[in-house]
Amino acid sequence: EQMAWHEEKRHEDEYNIGQPAPHHRRMSSAEVATQPLAGARLSEARLSEAMQELLELIPSAKEAPIQGVEQKLTWPTFFEPKLLACGADGQVAALTPRGFGAIATLKDGAAAEAFKLSGLSKAGPLVGASWGRHLVGDEGLLLVSKVGALFSCPGGRPAGGALWACAPASTRGLPHALPVAEGARLQAATAALLNGALHAAVVLEGQPDLVALFVQEADSWLPLGELRMPHGGSKKASLSFMGNDLLVSTGKGHMLRHNLLDGTVVASAFHDLAQNIEELAWHAACGFEGQGTRVAHLSLRKVSSMSPSMLGWQPSVVSMDIAAPAKPALFA
Repeated sequence: EQMAWHEEKRHEDEYNIGQPAPHHRRMSSAEVATQPLAGARLSEARLSEAMQELLELIPSAKEAPIQGVEQKLTWPTFFEPKLLACGADGQVAALTPRGFGAIATLKDGAAAEAFKLSGLSKAGPLVGASWGRHLVGDEGLLLVSKVGALFSCPGGRPAGGALWACAPASTRGLPHALPVAEGARLQAATAALLNGALHAAVVLEGQPDLVALFVQEADSWLPLGELRMPHGGSKKASLSFMGNDLLVSTGKGHMLRHNLLDGTVVASAFHDLAQNIEELAWHAACGFEGQGTRVAHLSLRKVSSMSPSMLGWQPSVVSMDIAAPAKPALFA
């Protein structure tokens, strides 16, 4: 199925409820005079349907809090990851921008196994990562650097402490870079294979409130559209594809799922934990393939070390479901 998304869209705070459907018309004064009880003949079912349609046109005023579960994992020392990629069987790969990482299974008591990415000495800092099949039958990581270069790390997860070999994505038949102008720097980005086509989403440092979407067709990058970042953007924003949706998260714990077929917001929520814990910085989020609406979100929490004057940041991963809210029924 070819994916398409129209650029003719509205911002989150805009809506239009003033245009009647083509099959509706106003009654003339003569008709009203001769049919004084016409309004009374509306069935309760039809009234319920009309009110429900009206409700769907009005955007929700508040985001719903996410009831997440903080996984009790053991991480390597001196490890402050900023990127997160979700793999199979509930596994996540947490990465630093310089290519040191750890893989953990999301269950209490699990110990993350450290690994190192090789072949990235000239890549510069990383701003995005995805874990899955980027070519037919080719499992591995797909990384995006701050200048938009693409790197592929094929194969399964390495053994604890081993190297995960990476190389420019062009060596695997993928584009060498995302469609970023020379000299531009990315704040957040992701790339993944969706329905047989490579898709990308990017946020530029100079435009932190805007996400640009692209798809590769016939060796060229084509624009799919643009969408606004929630709450004006964030320096710790992250992007991740989740099925046919784009998962957007901010440094304040807000998360949104945008459908790529029509641009609608599938779900919008924030972390309950973000409202209660100080000195907590949210970073990357990702969705699990084949697990519906399940999402993992990486954060760093400031903790005291050997003495009160020595502070560090401890990684933490929260798992939760970010699903579309049920539509309220006006008339049960």
